[in-house]
Amino acid sequence: MDWLIESYLEELKKIRDPKTIETKEHLLKHLTSYTDDLIDLDRRELIRFHEHLKGKELKESTIREILKAVRQFYRWLRQRGYSVEFDSEALTDIYRAKKKQGTKKKKYYSDNELETILSAIRGTLKGFEPKHPIYYLLTIFLVSSGLRLAEALNVRKKDIKIKKVLTEEGEEKEIWTVHVRERKFGKEREALIYFRPEWKTLWKKWLSQLQPDDPIFTYTIKYPKSTKTLILKQGTAKRFFWSLEKELKEKGYELEVNAHRFRNTYITKLATMGIPVNLIAEWVGHSKISTTMNVYMEAEKEMEMEVILEKL
Repeated sequence: MDWLIESYLEELKKIRDPKTIETKEHLLKHLTSYTDDLIDLDRRELIRFHEHLKGKELKESTIREILKAVRQFYRWLRQRGYSVEFDSEALTDIYRAKKKQGTKKKKYYSDNELETILSAIRGTLKGFEPKHPIYYLLTIFLVSSGLRLAEALNVRKKDIKIKKVLTEEGEEKEIWTVHVRERKFGKEREALIYFRPEWKTLWKKWLSQLQPDDPIFTYTIKYPKSTKTLILKQGTAKRFFWSLEKELKEKGYELEVNAHRFRNTYITKLATMGIPVNLIAEWVGHSKISTTMNVYMEAEKEMEMEVILEKL
């Protein structure tokens, strides 16, 4: 790999000053100290490389510069026909990761993070076995309704309404709502369910199997000689999310999995679509609109940072 780096630096000399070339060379030596061969820096390998750099007791700012230099080198390699991977999404996750104890936890999931979690539940993410379908249904319901976990688990089939409306253009659309009977402050409310089209299809099929008074998270487990019908409980759901988070981290995915972050993802998604925050606050059951606004404003700052990082 040394000769490739030398070729890269030689080409850079045509457009960059000697001081910059010297800095690049110094930064890339950390890559050659990690591996002699040209390897794919996928998510797991990139996390290992990051841990290797941390083990050298380098400043975090220096580690960022090293990773940035390596990413630029890998871009140069791909432009010249080398089939090498550098997981930029994983790099963004590393940049945003908690560096010190006490740093505020991220409040919402990006689209990529959510898809990683859903893929792990379905068993389509490499190294993961599929989980019971009830947990996939629960996850997409939480992220699509903004309900608290306890509220979601108390919803019955009759609480979900589907209304068809015509737009000004004459297009027919479905509006899904859920009546929340039990909530944090003891009041009832109506909430908008914002399902993706494929999720609507899945939920229609699921609801068709239930009776009006059935909790929507009624499910069955088949045993060799019998079938048992169960209703998903809060403790069981929390244990599942904890177990999934542990499994993800063991396989190199630094993701927290919890119901409250799904709720905040719902808030962020609707706010970025231009839906008034006071209406979102009503749907999610916040007693103060400032609570909803705080979630959205923090998400806006994080999304701005993602845009900046992509341009580095």
